[in-house]
Amino acid sequence: MTRTTIGGLSLALAAAVALFACTKPFTKAPADQSAASAAPVPAPAPVVASPPLPTQLSEDFEDPTQIPTPGPPFARENRNPEVIYKNFPRDQSGNIDWVKAFKDNLIKPRESLDGTKPPVPPFDFNIDIPAVGSMPNVVFPHFPHTFWLDCGNCHPNIFVMKKGANPISMVKIVNGEFCGRCHGRVSFPISNCARCHVKPKT
Repeated sequence: MTRTTIGGLSLALAAAVALFACTKPFTKAPADQSAASAAPVPAPAPVVASPPLPTQLSEDFEDPTQIPTPGPPFARENRNPEVIYKNFPRDQSGNIDWVKAFKDNLIKPRESLDGTKPPVPPFDFNIDIPAVGSMPNVVFPHFPHTFWLDCGNCHPNIFVMKKGANPISMVKIVNGEFCGRCHGRVSFPISNCARCHVKPKT
């Protein structure tokens, strides 16, 4: 064996030892093995049993499938619309007909959040609004709107009380202006064209 071969083998052996030393996991033994083994093991946390779930409704809760009994505490009222509105009249599109619900005495809306404010009786006053193209014209009826809204809800911030002063268009209504402030949000949707466009052109 030549001197070159021996040197190469020695170099390879040294590289293998260095590689082994680098890959071996580093563990540090405790200074006192007996003290480490004698350390107490913490006890597991006690398991607290959950109270059993009630098998029937408590007297503190009303039946969620029934119309709630009116009166305080108001937080107990049933807020499920499928229960609250199940007997309400519907229009041809399946939406609640709030005007008929009022006439049938199913709802008693307040026109103001101020309970001390004297009510203003609804008044019958229709406004004709011309429509574009062949669409029938719109008739705006104040009477059903004033069942639960006083004048300040709409005038003058939404509608100026002057003929021709309100540039109403369907684009603006869809974008939440004019009639779109309520319709499509808290009243019947604007897609129900026949509710407003009721007066044929002459």
